[in-house]
Amino acid sequence: MWKQAGYLDGLNGYRCIMIDRRGHGLSEKPRDTTDYGMEQQVSDIVAVLDALHIRRATYWGFSAGGSVGFALVARRPERVAAFITAGADSKPYPEQSAQSFSNEDALKDLQSIDENEEGVAIPPWAKELSGGDLEMYLRDYEAHISERSTWSKWSGEWDSLPRIKTPTLIMCGSREDPGRESEVEAKRLQNGRTVILEGFGHIGAFLRSDLSIPIVKGFLEDVGVGPESS
Repeated sequence: MWKQAGYLDGLNGYRCIMIDRRGHGLSEKPRDTTDYGMEQQVSDIVAVLDALHIRRATYWGFSAGGSVGFALVARRPERVAAFITAGADSKPYPEQSAQSFSNEDALKDLQSIDENEEGVAIPPWAKELSGGDLEMYLRDYEAHISERSTWSKWSGEWDSLPRIKTPTLIMCGSREDPGRESEVEAKRLQNGRTVILEGFGHIGAFLRSDLSIPIVKGFLEDVGVGPESS
């Protein structure tokens, strides 16, 4: 989704490392749900950084990837120069969330985006998924269900927020955060800020890379993290 939504083109000059989390893309797909725990997710990211000889990096995660990011900065802050999370928070997923996902048709769920709720039109690439792209999306969706079930046992990082010093930007759409909980979350951090994209839902805010990228670049400039150091 990152590439299709225009993020890689918009981050020209930055070294972008796209990670297929376990169960996704070309990564291994363990069958034991305990293999999808947050500690394993964090260890995987550190392993990628080690393999590429990267001491510190900016981490940008969307949705479940943002939740992993909260765990990463809480547990391995020395590896993160700055943290951007979009459409996620530091709290655990409820068990019923995983169940609701398992009852949905994966492709229909993507292609029937509620344009009124999300504030965007359905992107052409979502309508045209086929072949290998379709197979990968469906496989990733099933892995996400397994992760959500496992993560319902994750206690979250809410209590860790006041100890996190990593510069953090929390982004979300106004329609996915009507109570402005992201602002409360940012205030609990030592160096946190929030940007709420008005008029957009969870997917809608992510798809508007033309809005998100300038915000993120400005944030990174403010905290002294440029393309050569991120």
